[in-house]
Amino acid sequence: MIDLHAHTIASDGDKTPEELIDLALSKNLSAIAITDHDTVSGLKSAFEYSKDKNIIFVPGIELEADVDKGQMHILGLFIDFENKYLNDVLTEIKQGRENRNNLFIKEFNKMGFEITLEELQKVSGGKIIGKPHFAKVFLQKKYINTKNEIFDNYFNKPPLNGIKKTSFSAEKLIKMIKKANGIAVLAHPQTLKLEDEELENKLKELITYGLDGLECYHSKQTPEQMHTFKALAKKLNLLVTKGSDYHGPITKPEVELGTGKDGNIVSDEEDEILENLLNYKNAK
Repeated sequence: MIDLHAHTIASDGDKTPEELIDLALSKNLSAIAITDHDTVSGLKSAFEYSKDKNIIFVPGIELEADVDKGQMHILGLFIDFENKYLNDVLTEIKQGRENRNNLFIKEFNKMGFEITLEELQKVSGGKIIGKPHFAKVFLQKKYINTKNEIFDNYFNKPPLNGIKKTSFSAEKLIKMIKKANGIAVLAHPQTLKLEDEELENKLKELITYGLDGLECYHSKQTPEQMHTFKALAKKLNLLVTKGSDYHGPITKPEVELGTGKDGNIVSDEEDEILENLLNYKNAK
């Protein structure tokens, strides 16, 4: 079993990189990728920790691209996390995140919610601060009863939905991943909210930028969607990948590492998926 999409406390996950690798080992995973949002800060320690373990560690990242419709996330797998160009762009993205978070804090304070940067840093462990960390603080202060409330009632409505983080075009992000010797994969394609023909056309466009793969197995995808995505990947000669999008028992308790939601991403072709990725990587 493999899982090529998981998060740690370096972004918005609940476990340290070492804890995540231990969890993967306890579940007998043969490969695990850490793909934190907009950061590679957890990859070096994970790489060192996994060296003497019976598991293939895949250094990765998850990036958000500008799109007119839906949401586009791109995974970089097998990246060189010390690549200078990659880290220069990530520094720019980090600064944009910090500016956005300060604006969020200001707006929440106007609404009467007492929330500070220090509180967010505490729940994030001083790493990348994202919307889930705001949710954790709100839950601690009993401003909300479930984490979804902060999205439904605030982040997804004006004025907060107009505050955007720094992001780049899919073309720039894919080329950045390639410069870091990584494999570029379109994550959870259903979030683009495109019909089948629209998605195929979008994939053809992304392939011209260097897209290598499609995340056909994902915890939030239906069996029908996964079947459609696998057929598209085959048609367009894209690598198939599988990822739970694991965050941990606090942030996403319904998603299990390796198996997804109620075992929905378990497949009998996981060895083939990993073998194809490794062969592709070694041939580059």
